[in-house]
Amino acid sequence: MISKSISIRTERFLAPAQIGVDVSNNRSTLLSQRAAVIFLLGALTAVGAGVLTFCNGGTPASATLVGGAAFGAAVTFFHTVID
Repeated sequence: MISKSISIRTERFLAPAQIGVDVSNNRSTLLSQRAAVIFLLGALTAVGAGVLTFCNGGTPASATLVGGAAFGAAVTFFHTVID
């Protein structure tokens, strides 16, 4: 018979703020607000172009291609227009 005891370590670590580290300005962002607006407007343009293409009798594949092209054009346009 094997008898071994298992011990679990229950150490408690302190958070950086608890030991005096200033974490108030430690914010990492994925995108800036300007980039998020540009990509949102590009996505809305792409969806609109794709829906209009599909409703006009296009296939789903052609609507997707038109939406992708519209996204690229819209992102380029809004990047130059929005300061």
